[in-house]
Amino acid sequence: MASTDGPPVKRQCCILFYKYHPLTNDRDVLETYRSATEALCTSLHLTGRILIGLSDDGEGINGTLAGTKEDLDAYVQCMLGNGISKSELDDARRDAVAAFREASHQFFAELNLPELFLGSPDDFKWSSDDAGRISDEESWFPDLTIKIVKEIVSVGGAFANIKTKDTSVGYLTPQEWHQEIQSLMKKQDEKEGSAKEEVETVLIDVRNHKECQIGAFAPGLSIDPQTKTFAQFPQWVKENSSETGSLQNKRILMYCTGGIRCEKASAYVRQLVPQNKGVYHLKGGIHKYNEEFGQDAVNGSNGEKCLFVGKNFVFDRRGALDAKGHGLDETTASSNHQSIVGKCQYCSDPYDTFCPENVCTVCREPVLVCENCQLGLHQKQRTLRGIDDGEKGDCRTEYHCEDHIHLKACYFTSLHGFAEEELEKQMEQLQMHSDELQGKKNKQKRRTLRKQIDKIQASMKGGQLGSELSTQCRHCGSPTCASDCWGFHGGKTRMVNRKQRGDQGSGIDADMPAPKTHKQRNRVPSNQRPAKRQKRQNALAEIEALHLCSPPSHHRNEATGLRVPPPVIRVLRSNVKGRWVGKTLRWLFSNEFGEGLHSLDKEESDAQMEQAMAAGLIRINGVSVCCDASNAATALDTVLRNMDTIERIVHWHEPPVSVPPKITLTKHNLPEGALASIGEDAAGPQLYCINKPSSVPIYPSGPFYANSLLMMVEAQEGLPPKSLIPLHRIDRATSGVLLCTSMPGVARVVQGRMTSSAKAHESNPPVKKLYLARVKGKFPVLSSESPTLPKRFADIASIGWCGEKSGVVEVRAPIAVQLSNESKVTFTEESQSNAVMHRVVRSDGKHSVSRFKRISYNPTTNESLVSCCPITGRGHQLRVHLQLLGHPIQNDVEYSGSVGRESRKEREMLSAKTMLDVAKATTECRLEDGAVTTEEVTAAIKLCKCCSGGLDGIQSSFNSAQLLGSGHAIDLHAYKYCLSFDREKESHGVERGNSAPMSMEFATDLPSWANGPNDLTWLY
Repeated sequence: MASTDGPPVKRQCCILFYKYHPLTNDRDVLETYRSATEALCTSLHLTGRILIGLSDDGEGINGTLAGTKEDLDAYVQCMLGNGISKSELDDARRDAVAAFREASHQFFAELNLPELFLGSPDDFKWSSDDAGRISDEESWFPDLTIKIVKEIVSVGGAFANIKTKDTSVGYLTPQEWHQEIQSLMKKQDEKEGSAKEEVETVLIDVRNHKECQIGAFAPGLSIDPQTKTFAQFPQWVKENSSETGSLQNKRILMYCTGGIRCEKASAYVRQLVPQNKGVYHLKGGIHKYNEEFGQDAVNGSNGEKCLFVGKNFVFDRRGALDAKGHGLDETTASSNHQSIVGKCQYCSDPYDTFCPENVCTVCREPVLVCENCQLGLHQKQRTLRGIDDGEKGDCRTEYHCEDHIHLKACYFTSLHGFAEEELEKQMEQLQMHSDELQGKKNKQKRRTLRKQIDKIQASMKGGQLGSELSTQCRHCGSPTCASDCWGFHGGKTRMVNRKQRGDQGSGIDADMPAPKTHKQRNRVPSNQRPAKRQKRQNALAEIEALHLCSPPSHHRNEATGLRVPPPVIRVLRSNVKGRWVGKTLRWLFSNEFGEGLHSLDKEESDAQMEQAMAAGLIRINGVSVCCDASNAATALDTVLRNMDTIERIVHWHEPPVSVPPKITLTKHNLPEGALASIGEDAAGPQLYCINKPSSVPIYPSGPFYANSLLMMVEAQEGLPPKSLIPLHRIDRATSGVLLCTSMPGVARVVQGRMTSSAKAHESNPPVKKLYLARVKGKFPVLSSESPTLPKRFADIASIGWCGEKSGVVEVRAPIAVQLSNESKVTFTEESQSNAVMHRVVRSDGKHSVSRFKRISYNPTTNESLVSCCPITGRGHQLRVHLQLLGHPIQNDVEYSGSVGRESRKEREMLSAKTMLDVAKATTECRLEDGAVTTEEVTAAIKLCKCCSGGLDGIQSSFNSAQLLGSGHAIDLHAYKYCLSFDREKESHGVERGNSAPMSMEFATDLPSWANGPNDLTWLY
């Protein structure tokens, strides 16, 4: 019965809406639109959440608002762009709408974009609370939150390549969807009654698992991807998009709550599963369907039975709506009883109500727990804590979700009342579960259990046994909270609002403590952590003892230009990786440390590994695994554990690199003011521009250590080892500009410019790069010669001209990393330079843009000289895009280039002979003092294939790229870089002097194959 005191309370309603629409990448500019939206909603007394996407394409607006119908009507009319008459709105609402319209019009006019309006009143999904779950006096949301976000539906960037035009595809109206589900259920019945072929239509519930638990279309047929967050959905699609996956060659139907997730999810499936027979989704989602079919033939559904079974999960305090709870029609239908889809987590009885207090004590996910189990668990936990039936006092019942139900006997947030024996039992079980979690992917789970163990240990010390260490609500910090702060829009915010109202004299929770604040975590920089410092000190000691840092002229053959350092004894240390845990030493040496073993058959390989074990050349955690030949075979089956350290004592031979006697470089200082904020002493050169030779890796990697570029340059310039910091990457096979510095502050400034969003600065990026490439074929210069994309890339890549007469070809094609074991590419004998990490054009790759222009063409060799500008900075970007154009780089055997077989064999033989000559000439083998014994040195040299096997041993130990046969050097040269820096600003934000950015150019000499081009201009 309504209260007769005071004016009647107006009925609350809720609207869901979204629109994918171009906005801007500039947060400061977008803030004007956000502020105008907030002012509008505040004036209309609305609560809820609106997310505004920070993107010039592919995002938009996503909102859920609650308020009176009159206030929501005003907002709807405003967002539809309708004219507002005096008869429709009162003065206050009309003024609020007019102010927003003016600000919105100005915002979109400055961006030269169409104004954001929703297309139809049907784009708003309405609902009310006829079931009376929440009183009209209580807000469905704790406050109003309007945020600028990178994604209006968060997936961690997985949908970055999906644009606005890709979303509005594959709609099915509620009526069409109803027919599709009826047809699907009928086909399933026919399949069960006869031996017909498999149904080709699959039905996917795009929502998270907790939403699927309580309601679905066609339960049993509808696929639940079992995701906790929508960010996990793209990975599920990847896992099911293979040739044998459940999505290939299927007709795919998708649905979600309001339609926004399906818009991008369906576009993503189209990209990742090109062999589909149609991808469709329910327009307006479950909400719009239930508006039409959930009222039992009231709203024009022609008496059709509603096919959505159970409840629709909603993201406000109501928790869920049954089918007839959608829309604003107040006609009550009672003929159709809603089935209960959900099940109690503990007894599996039908139950579908999420209660605010029933959340997992480990992860805070909502848990379905029926009333009987709530009472039973409450009593059981009272007994476990030693609280008698007649004893005063109570305990908060703790629940566990599906993922953590195995911890129900050992993980409790509150330790109040537990006896010492019980706590010890809990610790034992927690440690057992922790030991079962191996590998990097379970690191956070292990940390969670470790923290709980530490918490139990702390409670058992100093007389704290049985005390309550965590009686406050974990969400809001209130000791009196009855868990009503729970909610997807609630949490700490609701309790803050209550305290503020209490402080203002409302009497509500006035004595509630302020929400707890988490201590700011000051992380030590990674290179300053003890383990990192120790690793660096060990590396420096090794470099000094083994004389690994020397200028390029040392160990260089004047006749061939090949540099081969003498062999040394090294102790190679590796921490066990997640993928190694549980594997044996035999597997590790066959698959990860198989240098020189790949050419042997299994028996020879095992025999060589056993000899190394018997000689004590393999250590785990500093202890030799085996010192007796009799048990070497058994020792190879030693299982690796997490945090183990593997050590191998080897006779280290480095393959050659081709370098000049002195590596060319120039020294530079940054413009005045560019380093004002870092406070470092600018004495000496701040930047080194090195002309990197091809075939030389930048860092020590693989079989290269002394033959790495930084080691040679540091020795040449008299710098300490490991003092140079490279500011960007460049492939080993590529030559040209490499920028380095010895000052960490300079590195932070320059790398900050290097990693600035290329997409936001495509016309004028903070870093410009100009490359030269010699490619196969006659590169196009006219639109009539425009290259064509292979059909399989037509939907994900594009080729265009930057002006018809410019001669500049622009390629837009996403690039992804593909491991060799999942690649369909066959790597030939000559293309093993980087077979483990191959780059491909793929729909789920990163946004990549390159521009190319032909400089000259040689008809005799059918080769073109091309200038290249990578607008974005992906690995192997220019190589992949030129391959896509059908003009691969010369000598780039990894991306369709070629090298003559005879010349390759000659270079490999020359490299092997040079290495053998150096090994024979080495009379004294350097080693670290105390690292190995004389016996271990002798054994390592005896087992070394390069020493014992001669030329054949060397050629079987290194691949063609390492022996300079093919793949070590390609005709791609980084010719010029240009860095621009923002001018220093005064304290109040005004730029000093000229506002134009400062810029610096760095260039190198042209390579010999470039033939003196004279048309080298930026392609931006």
